[in-house]
Amino acid sequence: EPNSTPMEPTFSFPVPIQVRFNDVDIMGHVSNTVYQNYYDTGKTTYFDHVLPDLDYVNIGVVGASIKIDYLLPIFMKYRVIVVTRIATLGTKSFTMEHRLINQETDEIMSTCCAVIVCYDVKGVKSQPIPPHWRQAIIDHEGPQLIIK
Repeated sequence: EPNSTPMEPTFSFPVPIQVRFNDVDIMGHVSNTVYQNYYDTGKTTYFDHVLPDLDYVNIGVVGASIKIDYLLPIFMKYRVIVVTRIATLGTKSFTMEHRLINQETDEIMSTCCAVIVCYDVKGVKSQPIPPHWRQAIIDHEGPQLIIK
């Protein structure tokens, strides 16, 4: 009988996050308003490695939707990394997933799911994902990628 347990997804490009003094709110943990900045660090690192010609002059990406789950509080002295993957690939958009992980305990502190749309900067409209980007994402993500 085939194993019915879903495979744990593989995330890439772990980036250390510096928790700054001004990230912390009156309760002593990182404010929910800061998490998006942490996830953006993971997103840009992923793009630097997988889509190096993304230039935001001719072709770029824009966020269409974002969902963040706050699972555990992040405190000032925590050593946190962000990891990233593309989970689904469409014609004009893709779904990017991130995790913030406590490096000392391996606990997932927060998760993020964002729909990103390929964008024609000069034409000010969505556009199909270029074929060489699609191939780079497929090559990087491997069989875990859902292609729509």
